[in-house]
Amino acid sequence: MLKKIFILLLLLIISFSLYTVLANIYLDRQYKQDVSSMQRRYTLSDNITIPNPNSISIPSSLRRYIQLSIPDRNNLSTYVNLNYSGKFRKDKYGEMYDFKVKSFYNLKNEEFVSEWFIDENRIIFDKLREVSIGENQIYEFKYLGVKNEREVYGQAARNFLGSRMIIDAVYFPYYYLSSENIDYKYMSNNRTLLELDTDTGKINFVLEFNDDGLLSTITSGKFSFDGNSVSLKASYNDYIDYKNYYLPGSIIVEIENNFDKYILYEANLDSVVYR
Repeated sequence: MLKKIFILLLLLIISFSLYTVLANIYLDRQYKQDVSSMQRRYTLSDNITIPNPNSISIPSSLRRYIQLSIPDRNNLSTYVNLNYSGKFRKDKYGEMYDFKVKSFYNLKNEEFVSEWFIDENRIIFDKLREVSIGENQIYEFKYLGVKNEREVYGQAARNFLGSRMIIDAVYFPYYYLSSENIDYKYMSNNRTLLELDTDTGKINFVLEFNDDGLLSTITSGKFSFDGNSVSLKASYNDYIDYKNYYLPGSIIVEIENNFDKYILYEANLDSVVYR
């Protein structure tokens, strides 16, 4: 009898392990397909042009930051691969788990796809999939890679995804000037207001810069996400010189959700590739 129970448990463990492996492979395949759809018109000559960063029409704090943070305003990359890892809080009052994220951005069309792998232990994992490609707007949080814990699509996801791109754009800051959907205004010598134009109105972001002229925080105004009123705040530290780009080595993102504020994730930069 004990032998039969042992065999049954062993089969269950093997089946569960196989299930998680196949789920992970399936989601990785989804990510690759999304990246491929953004690369169909990709050529090595693709690049982005931005206004002259010395123009007085750009607020002084943003102008100084752009001058410091990018090596050359010519031949700026259209496609960026960004990877970072750290700790992610799945639930509002829950503990934080190890995570890693890989993101691919098409700055010309303002599209991106991210795949977050959140690792509770060697068996249980969650995946968060963010897709903003044309009219395809997806935010999926999947338990064990398959069962949806949360799913937000279309217009309900668009504002959050647009805000995520603003936060990650510190790794490709010329996006703040190249986007047709972003306006900027002077606030003070160390703050600039960005206005992101969306289908449901504008979302404001306050960019605050440190004494060295580098970006220290981005704080969003409130917007609707999945029926909730939310705002985001990103803090950047440990700047490094990466091929003459000055990039933050660490990032902390807080979310305020219906008046509850907590750290959503904190991470360190693993790699960034400009194509």
